Formats: sequence, structure tokens, C-alpha cells
Amino acid sequence: MRKLEERVLDMGYESSLHLIDIKIKPASVSAVKKALKSPGGRGLAPLRFFLERAVLDSDGFLTFKASPDGHDPYVPDKEGTVPALFGKWYEDERIAKWLRRHSEKGGRMILHSVEADGAAWGWEFDGRGRMRAMTLRSVGKWN
Repeated sequence: MRKLEERVLDMGYESSLHLIDIKIKPASVSAVKKALKSPGGRGLAPLRFFLERAVLDSDGFLTFKASPDGHDPYVPDKEGTVPALFGKWYEDERIAKWLRRHSEKGGRMILHSVEADGAAWGWEFDGRGRMRAMTLRSVGKWN
């Protein structure tokens, strides 16, 4: 998994970053709101690109502000948010490590290359501050 990530990150692939069921724990809401309000705060500078685009929706889920240019992978909802954004997410693992502290169980952060290789990878959060790597893989028998 790490080799794929290094290859993707070193080359600066354009990817879509999906926030899937990233519900912020009640105990973390104030810390997350503070980080979103001051994305260049202490220890957060490497996450600035992510934090400037992320928002908490009305149900406590982390999502993204829709891009002003409208070139998002999804149509914005009534709150003007989308679950994914395109970008060069150089700090994807660092973002995941930050999210694992604040996400309830079941949240996932998935990246999908929009380059020709079709790479997909990400992390799943257990709600107790841990995460595990995810990658696209074959399942089942050949048909």
C-alpha cells in the first residue's frame, strides 16, 4: 500500500478525495470547528489546503464547500457542499491521521486518481483513534 501511495504522491497525481460518512465525534466538534476556522493554526499548516475547503454540515458530517468554478465530481447539495473534490492531495496520509482522531466509527477517506492509471486508495476509521489502509483489489473468481 505504501509503495502505491508514494508513487501517486511523488508524481502529484490529480485525484478526487471523497469523505464518506466522516461524522465528527461530539467531543471533537469544537476542535474541528476551530481548525476549519483557522486552518493555518499551530500544527495545522500542512493540512491548510484540506481545511480551507472542508466544512461541517448541519448533521455533523465533514464535507467540502463546492468549488466556485463548479468543476466538482458531484453536484452541490442544498447547503452548497459536495462529498468530494479534485486536487493534488500531497498530504493525504497526514489528513487521514488528523481525521482518525475526530471521526466516529465507519468514516472513510477515499482517493481516486483521475489520471489514466485509475489508482484508488484510502483509510477507514474505527472511532477510537485508529485507521486502516484501504486499496482497490480484485475479489471473486474470473467469469
